[in-house]
Amino acid sequence: MFRVDIDSDLCSGFGSCVDDAPEIFRLDDSGTAALLVPETDDKRVLKAAVDCPMAAIAVFDAESGELVS
Repeated sequence: MFRVDIDSDLCSGFGSCVDDAPEIFRLDDSGTAALLVPETDDKRVLKAAVDCPMAAIAVFDAESGELVS
């Protein structure tokens, strides 16, 4: 299980996270990424974190709290 955090100060609203995992991410009214679910077992969150051009997405192991991506 993964816990996902978005640093809204870094997010510029490119939307690659929404393209990678639309069930987990959306762009809010201000155009920045927001989470639809804070925890998931969907590995696409790892791709979304890697693909984020602003490095605004951090993925942690939900149980240990260790940074995964």
